[in-house]
Amino acid sequence: LGQSFAGGHGGYYQAGRFAPSGRIMVNGDGYVYGYGRKPEYLRWTTTLEHQLFAAPPEPPEIPDGFLKKGGGGGAAASGPFVSFGKPPGLDPSGKALTMEAWISTTKPKGTIMARGGPTDGFALTLEGGRAEFHVRAKNELKTITGGRRLVGGWHHVVGVLTADKQMRLYVDGEKVADGEAPGLINKDPAQGLEVGGDDGSAVGNYESPNPFGGVIDEVRLYFIAATDEQVEKRFRNGDEIAPDPVLVVGFDDGTARDFSTHRHDGTINGGKPFEGKVGQGMQFTSGNRRNAAKGKGNNSTQKPGESLVQPKWTKDVPIYVRAMVLAGQNLFIVGPPDIIDEESTFRKLTERDAEVQNLLKQQDDAIEGKTGGQLLAVNIDSGEIEHTEQLGTLPAWDGLSGANGRLFLSTLDGQVMCFGQNSSNN
Repeated sequence: LGQSFAGGHGGYYQAGRFAPSGRIMVNGDGYVYGYGRKPEYLRWTTTLEHQLFAAPPEPPEIPDGFLKKGGGGGAAASGPFVSFGKPPGLDPSGKALTMEAWISTTKPKGTIMARGGPTDGFALTLEGGRAEFHVRAKNELKTITGGRRLVGGWHHVVGVLTADKQMRLYVDGEKVADGEAPGLINKDPAQGLEVGGDDGSAVGNYESPNPFGGVIDEVRLYFIAATDEQVEKRFRNGDEIAPDPVLVVGFDDGTARDFSTHRHDGTINGGKPFEGKVGQGMQFTSGNRRNAAKGKGNNSTQKPGESLVQPKWTKDVPIYVRAMVLAGQNLFIVGPPDIIDEESTFRKLTERDAEVQNLLKQQDDAIEGKTGGQLLAVNIDSGEIEHTEQLGTLPAWDGLSGANGRLFLSTLDGQVMCFGQNSSNN
């Protein structure tokens, strides 16, 4: 049942909504321990990400009306944002740039403005109430973060990328962070320019669409690198940073009309006019959109309604688990390395990124056993990895057992390996 990645729930996705389910599981010490699909992948999807988990075996309580409402089946709405697409005049490849906006928010997280995705792009966001400026070039990401929280009141946020790859972040006319980008934007990103969200894919280490909750006004994009003096004057008296911005959006007439000479008019998807810093701005709400940061080792947040199972813990692990045994205070798992993030890799494929083929080849080699496997000892109380043993081979399916203080592993190349005190490992 579990050997096929397509059959992690016996072809019946509903199972994972009401009981712990996965490709391989063990039961003991009052919990079910397993390796299975993350809740957002319970239905068949093009991409499938898995997690290690510990969950109580008791059936969860089903809220009134849950089944009638179809709870857990649908994807989260993408929510409000303003889209400007990817006209030739907004192509940032090989250019210095300056992006700016006035914001007012009571939410500590969200995307102010973004262009691009996991290969190339740039974005201004909030994380923990602090401004962040992201630049991604040829798959490499650099993020710089401001020092103070911007929740409440109006704030002017500016991100600058210079021709020599220097990054600067400004808040209310003052430089609050700097750093060096991995490069200028290498090519015109596949994802268009958006305000209020980063829909489709994420530039930074946050989960798309990373919605903004609040009001955004006076959006600008320039293909020049603003100086400290220009940013300070812009904040103090509203002087334009440069005479030829490629995007000027004030939302004063309730539309996303571009008042630059380039006329890159946008489309409003759910935002609504609201009192802005200058005239009207655009108000966005984040309550109905996914806003969970996703990254390796941080996948404990589930989309509401997709599963009623409440795990004790969940963890990303660096292997595809093929065998598992519970012994004492440790869960032992073994398998080939898992080196790709499926969402990011799939997006690169859609962008026809040639470099992703090398990554896929490495993953294929790992699954075929060309790089060996790993045996991990996981603490059953926390899910933390306490020990890693490198193997020169791969396990047979469900080929791990334990007895008398030792582990015994059957491998695909015909070995039986022993791990424990005074063992020779073969």
